[in-house]
Amino acid sequence: MRKKHPFRHALLATVGTVSGIVLLLALKPTTDPGLARADAPTPAATASASPSPSAASPSTSASASASKSKAPTKKHAAAPSASHSATAAPRRTSSAPSAPKTTAAAPTTRSVTGATAQTQYGPVQVRITLTGSRITGASAVQYPDEAARSKDINSTAVPKLNQETLQAQSASIDTVSGASYTSAGYRQSLQSALDRAGV
Repeated sequence: MRKKHPFRHALLATVGTVSGIVLLLALKPTTDPGLARADAPTPAATASASPSPSAASPSTSASASASKSKAPTKKHAAAPSASHSATAAPRRTSSAPSAPKTTAAAPTTRSVTGATAQTQYGPVQVRITLTGSRITGASAVQYPDEAARSKDINSTAVPKLNQETLQAQSASIDTVSGASYTSAGYRQSLQSALDRAGV
């Protein structure tokens, strides 16, 4: 009886140490599942290495079952973090806003020629260039220039009428002094061009 008591004390001390290590490992927070798997076999190895053929079997089986029951809790604790990180990645990609594609059509440029206006000194016809609904160019295709006097007057009157058309953006332009007939015919043909353009 006296010989068995020291052996029991040693056995109880070993079992207490093993169970203490198991509890410490179970309570220790692990962030890496690989470390949790690496730490789990050490309690089982120390439990199997304890020298107790008959008397230690209940305690070692209890410590082994305790280590087995503790090991899955570590795996369950580590598993949600892995699944959380796996599901977090699609949220970041799906929450990225897609840039709206807006393509503004460029305004079209077109040329429209008005009807020919007959004046006392000859025909007057105006052609305008529009970008969208804005007049960007105006020119007289026909104007009286057969007589020397008409040619001299209209060489200065027609450029003025073209310039006034760009400024007014309509047929409401002033009469050029000394070229009243050409100015009247210019306005008439210009209004015809604007009507054809739908402005």
